Amino acid sequence: MNLHLKVNKRILGISFVIVLIATIILSPVQKKLYSQAASSPRSGDAYYNFGEALQKAILFYKANRLGDLPDNYILPYRADAAMTDGQDVGLDLTGGWADAGDGIKFTHPMSYAAAQLGWAVYEYREAFEKSGQLDIILDEIKWATDFFIKAHPEPNLLYYMCGYEASDHSVWVAHELLDYVTDRKSFWVDTSTPGSDVAGSASAALAIASLIFEETDPEYAKLCLEHAEQLFDFADKYRGKNPLNTLYPSGSYLDDIAWSGVWLYIKTNNDTYLNKAMEALPAVTLGGGHTHCWDDVSYGAALKIAQVTKDPSYVAQVEKNLDFWMPDGSITYTPGGLAWLSQWGSLRYATTAAFLAFVWSDDDSVGTASKKEGYRTFAEKQVNYALGDNPRKGSYVVGFGENAPKHPHHRTAHGSWTSELTTPAYHRNILYGALVGGPDSSDGWKDDITDYTLNEVATDYNAGFVGALAKMYDMYGGEPLKNWPQPEDFIAEEDDIIEYFTRCWIVYEGYGRLNLLFQINNRSARPATMKDKLSCRYFMDLTEVFEAGYTVEDVEIKLAYHEGAKLLGLTHYEGNIYYFTVDFTGTQIMPAEWQMCEKDASVEIAYPAGIGSNDNDWSYQNLTGSPDYKATSFAGLTPYIPVYDDGVKLYGIEPPLSSPSPTPDPTGSPTPTPIVTPTPTPKPSITPTPKPTATPTPVPSGDISYNYKIVNDWGNGFQGEITVKNNSNKTYSGWTLSFNYNSSIINLWGAELVSQTGNKVIVKSPSWDNDFAPGETIILGFVANLGSGKEAPTNYVLTSN
Repeated sequence: MNLHLKVNKRILGISFVIVLIATIILSPVQKKLYSQAASSPRSGDAYYNFGEALQKAILFYKANRLGDLPDNYILPYRADAAMTDGQDVGLDLTGGWADAGDGIKFTHPMSYAAAQLGWAVYEYREAFEKSGQLDIILDEIKWATDFFIKAHPEPNLLYYMCGYEASDHSVWVAHELLDYVTDRKSFWVDTSTPGSDVAGSASAALAIASLIFEETDPEYAKLCLEHAEQLFDFADKYRGKNPLNTLYPSGSYLDDIAWSGVWLYIKTNNDTYLNKAMEALPAVTLGGGHTHCWDDVSYGAALKIAQVTKDPSYVAQVEKNLDFWMPDGSITYTPGGLAWLSQWGSLRYATTAAFLAFVWSDDDSVGTASKKEGYRTFAEKQVNYALGDNPRKGSYVVGFGENAPKHPHHRTAHGSWTSELTTPAYHRNILYGALVGGPDSSDGWKDDITDYTLNEVATDYNAGFVGALAKMYDMYGGEPLKNWPQPEDFIAEEDDIIEYFTRCWIVYEGYGRLNLLFQINNRSARPATMKDKLSCRYFMDLTEVFEAGYTVEDVEIKLAYHEGAKLLGLTHYEGNIYYFTVDFTGTQIMPAEWQMCEKDASVEIAYPAGIGSNDNDWSYQNLTGSPDYKATSFAGLTPYIPVYDDGVKLYGIEPPLSSPSPTPDPTGSPTPTPIVTPTPTPKPSITPTPKPTATPTPVPSGDISYNYKIVNDWGNGFQGEITVKNNSNKTYSGWTLSFNYNSSIINLWGAELVSQTGNKVIVKSPSWDNDFAPGETIILGFVANLGSGKEAPTNYVLTSN
């Protein structure tokens, strides 16, 4: 009995261990599983990973940085940008953020966004710290406040814009190319041209910065406060709106003075600032039918005044505004549950109103207690709507959640090399964390890059959203992604574009001659980069030339039409393989528009006595005719003509080298195999007999026929051909052809262009093929700019010696 008991206990113990191990193996520590998106907004639980959403929403700002970016920047598609800002006024005004999907730098909306991010840190610092985002967001805010300090070189002087609409909006290029294709003019306000709005807004951003940097960088906090106080005095003493009347025209400046004043009071406890804030923004003047935004910070200012003063009139106005946003308030609600204020950035308004509702409902010392839960529920639902709780069950944050936007209106994320919103058809870089404008009043929305109303992104759009997400994380937690992002995370799934490459076509081949059109392309997007030292190499095998007794010097390589190229002659590679280089050093090639992203050069190769074949050339592989001049095409792309940057290969395949000699065995000294250099057979020396000078004779018109056609047409230019056939039984040597033509020929092959004066064109037989034999057909191919039309040439006259 005892033995049986012991056995049972042993079995029981073993069974327990087995079950325990199985439980551990089969039930590992699980990450929080978040629910799927819903068709209407929810509240009260962690329906989304708010840690990830917060992490990505902050990351968005790095995509809009301008200036000298840090080395090993976290975004592989971004690099230094707008480095000439301020040069026109003798200052360094680099840095800060580009406003939105464009490249203009506006101090007013930028300072609003920086202040809003700083306010979020002021209210929810612990949430940022716990999520690991505190240092990241402080660094981002400092990127903006550093610019405000630069833009404020004197107490009563502030620069409010770099770049401007007419120039910037004329192109669709990455931020890295702004200096090359736009005018980065500087604009400022001073005592004669005041800007109390922009000065007050910048002052508020710096005042908040002085609060949030106090703990980590007290010296910087002190510097921010110094500029904040000077800017407040400037805004207060020299009152008026800044002169900008487009894109961001200011409605008032009193709200900005109040916004700055209340934050300076919070920082300094100086009643003067609070009194001026309340004078600029009396409670009786406050409206209720909008929310905190770049052009109306009265709502945020009133909320902070109410908190610090507990003044019933301000408290009433704050709650009047929040009540407006409630489901039973006066604002429009979409069928799907979005509190919808305007078609321009509907989500930025809803999520910023949510942030104000969170801040107000968190403060037990002021306001109507019975309303606080309703405000908090409203705020949660608006944030969740943006993250996926909507009729399309889709996120409105790029790179987050289900059915997220893929086509935000953002030039650098798009990565066009032709300055077109439609090229390519997808975004090459993922703009993580960007909150798009959002749906219309019926929840309608389309993921369309051309729709800058519903699909725009901007630094002010994300600002209130970040604060609201911090509160959601504070309530429900979440897990920021670990070891993220990596460079490959930013590459769109569809993007397999080669950034630097050569396209090449056979323009003419025959009679020991090859005419090639080379085109070097720069379609870079990670990052978009101007290159002025690009070149390509054509590798050719001269075995048959050497076997016929000729030398390298007998092979003629000639540069014909080109767009800024130089031709570097044949260079030995290995054995009988040589290469020549088409070098565009000194010519800027950049992914800015079709004339800038590619450059052409036509090269003629002529072999002695017609001896030579290109079939064994490494670079001849897969070449075809009919050049394709469309900058959106990849036709003619060949890896066998590698492209180089200052001699360093960027893309392509060079001919394989022979296997290197084995390393000698240290125990012996092997006899090296001698390298045999072929000795070419010498050519006989021929003394040419002088030819008498011939007088050109017109060829009878019936002996020659002409046919003209357009081969390729791209709008402002085209490729044409003139087919000339000798129908006689005579050979015409040293021929010259003249004709009238209304378009301007810029590249010709099949003959040599002698002149083009007005509409009179003269071409002649090429040096490598002087005779026009009976029955022979000559094809004169050319590229032309559109003149008065594309009519066929007239008045052909062929003469011969």
